[in-house]
Parts: sequence; C-alpha cells; structure tokens
Amino acid sequence: MNPIISLPEDLRNKISAGEVVERPASVVKELLENSLDAGSSEITIVIEKGGHQLIQVRDNGHGISSDGLSQAFQRYTTSKISKIDDLYNIKTLGFRGEALASIASVSEISITSSEDEVSGYQMSIVNGISGKVKAAPPIGGTEITVRNLFYNTPARKKFLKSSISEFRQIVKMVRRFGLDFPDVSFILYHNNKNILNLAPESLEDRIVSLNDPTFRDQLLKVELTKGDYTISGYVGTLNLIRKRPGHQYLFVNKRFVQNRLLNSAVYSAYESLVKRGEYPFSLLNITIPFDQLDVNVHP
Repeated sequence: MNPIISLPEDLRNKISAGEVVERPASVVKELLENSLDAGSSEITIVIEKGGHQLIQVRDNGHGISSDGLSQAFQRYTTSKISKIDDLYNIKTLGFRGEALASIASVSEISITSSEDEVSGYQMSIVNGISGKVKAAPPIGGTEITVRNLFYNTPARKKFLKSSISEFRQIVKMVRRFGLDFPDVSFILYHNNKNILNLAPESLEDRIVSLNDPTFRDQLLKVELTKGDYTISGYVGTLNLIRKRPGHQYLFVNKRFVQNRLLNSAVYSAYESLVKRGEYPFSLLNITIPFDQLDVNVHP
C-alpha cells in the first residue's frame, strides 16, 4: 500500500480546476464575478474560437496592488473574507479564493492591473507557476487574458464542444450577468466581431436590449416587500409565452439560481392561462438578509 502523502500544490489546483472550470463559460463566469466584486461599471469580454484559444476580460474596477497580484493566483487567497463569521454575511459574488488558481493551473494567463492612473503592474502565469511582477502602464482597472485552456489536460480539452457551441454558452452566461446588473456596461467580442454592446440602463430597457423591441410593451412590473424579503422584477404577458424554457431568470441577492420549486410558483400563476409545455417570461430578483442565505455550498 502506498504511503499517505500531502499532494503537491499544482496537483491540488488541477483537482480543484476539475470542479470550478468545466468549460470556457466557467472561466468567463469567474472573471466576471471578480470584475463586478471590484465595483466595475464597464466590462469588456474578448473571445477567440469559442474560448478555446483566448478569453479576455477587462474592467474599470478598483484594481490590484503589486503585492496583491503575486498572491491572487495562490489558492485560498482572497480580499473578500478573513474570518469564520464572514461566511454568514457574504455580500460578494466570489469569496473562496479558488477560481484564479484553478484557472491558472489549466491555462496560460497574463494579468495587468492598476489601482490609480500613475502606475500599473503585470504578471504571467504558466502551468500554475507565477512569473515576476513587472511594471506596466496604468489601465484604470484589471485585464486578465486566458490562453490555451486545458492545454495541459488533453482529456479535458478533447471533450470541449465546438467553438460555436462553447461560444453559445458564453453568450448565455454574459446575458445572465447583463440582466442581473443592468447598471453595468457589458461589451462582448468574438473573433473580432462585436456581439453585444450593452450600455448602463434600467432593468426594463436591458430586458428589451437582450431580446427584441416587441418585449417593450409586454412586461409587467413586480414589486413586493414583506418583512425582510423583497421580490422585484418583471413577468411577461401572454404574448411572451414560448414553447421552450429558457426565458425564466431568478436571482437571489444578485446570484443566478435554478430552483424548480420557485420556478413552479411562477408557472402556477399562469396555470389557467397557458397550456402544458408553454413557458412564460419572468425575471425576478429576490433580496433577503445576507445572514439568512448560505452561499457556502459546493459549486
């Protein structure tokens, strides 16, 4: 029997990457969450070959210091929590300190960041090993470029879908964030083509921007407060009924969730008006006290 040993750091990160980084859209999700947690109001996403070749996210958030840059890609390093009690009052999208280390273990990464307009810093990470932090021109935020995803885990790379399929999942992910944060600008490029260009706007305008003009007069506003709980958003009229699910969005404290029970509650409101296999449009934001929501669950 082999002796029990402590696994090397790189192997730990690759195991973690298998849970955190499933496909290019997973990388986009983690990077967008970091950008939003940094208070960004404008985020640009650049994709090449469906994320197989390149994923780049640039924001205008508060940036990372030179010391922070060297620590950011180590596992379990984060600026978002520092003690046990913080787990019961999480107000950010990310908090575990696993994502960047996991992504870096299965790709080639370069990062540039600046906290001000005076100086910036740059660093590269290959196979989970960080290079030296170097001086760079300030960019007013952070830019992370991920190249050659899964280049060192060929079995994972083999099971990626086509570029078109993977990009479709990325668009789906960006649309969700766009609906969740209508006050943030999202710009998406794929193979040098502008796919989305969303300016800050109201939630109603954002719904129309991400669908089509026919949605404009077919949205019914929802606003309900009961105790510490608030439900807000929009549901669609019968003119927005679709034959396939996919236009049902549910966010709890700014986190997208999929919950059959809550979706069923929405469907039941339309029960006497729609046929079996028909799905209404809904976008609901549920806000509850942070200490009443446990987000520390397995990804």
